[in-house]
Amino acid sequence: MKKLLIIITVIFGLTVCYSQEHPVKFTTENFENQILSYNPNKNQKVSDKDYRYGTMILEETRNAVKNKPENFNLADYFNVLNAFLSLKETKENIDLAFRKFVNTTGSCEYILSFENSIKNNSKYDIIRGDYDEQLLQCKSNNTTEKFDISQYCRTYNLNCLLAEKIYSINLNDQKYRSLKLQSKQQPLDAENQTMIDALYKKYETYIGRSLVGKKFENVMWAVIQHSNIDMMERYLPVIKKAVADKEIEVGPLKMLIDRFYGLKYGYQIFGSQGEGFGFKLADEKTKNEIKIMYGIE
Repeated sequence: MKKLLIIITVIFGLTVCYSQEHPVKFTTENFENQILSYNPNKNQKVSDKDYRYGTMILEETRNAVKNKPENFNLADYFNVLNAFLSLKETKENIDLAFRKFVNTTGSCEYILSFENSIKNNSKYDIIRGDYDEQLLQCKSNNTTEKFDISQYCRTYNLNCLLAEKIYSINLNDQKYRSLKLQSKQQPLDAENQTMIDALYKKYETYIGRSLVGKKFENVMWAVIQHSNIDMMERYLPVIKKAVADKEIEVGPLKMLIDRFYGLKYGYQIFGSQGEGFGFKLADEKTKNEIKIMYGIE
């Protein structure tokens, strides 16, 4: 019950800005032990209220796990993430806390349950891009280890060969991404991009809701989102049409626009890409022109 109360307070709690100034560097291997011994210094840009709040969450977490690193569970990682956000930890430390959380079994339940409150809370802006991608993945995956693709095809009367291929692409898209193992993820991304090009050539349309159901409507977009500028540019009109045809929601299109314009021009339109990308917001004139171009309100 105590952990649940902490989580609810965290979600609806403070709105903060961020600083990169902090001497402590957390590591993946020793993260839990570091948390148990961590006594954060007060960053000069952190208010007294935010500092008390963040340290309170850390203290409650230590009490909850009885100061044993092996006792950390999903709620504890989620609470630590939010403590780091309130304490304005470095982007590197916040990213690590986020990975610890999302890599723990059941994280999708939290992400989906708190979708609306997190969406409207600016404290998450520093990890907004990664969080939004994880949200889409959670909506698509929904515990893939228990997923019966054959039953899914029968239930929704889908072309099972296509659905199975998209399912495989989806698994490969996520295999090493959340672990930040780029050297292992990149070959899978390249393979996925080739497969998506082949599928688009065959079907001459976005592989979305009509062909593979709502569960996998974002898979083709995810592969494009994780590709390169050339592939993004080629498929932007395809994604735009898919939104108009109700094959995919508008959110992924906004994210693709931000990623493409950020990589090519250094600015984004909707602010969906977190601070880690270094993309500034475009001026109002540019924003309006691009929104009109893609038919977005």
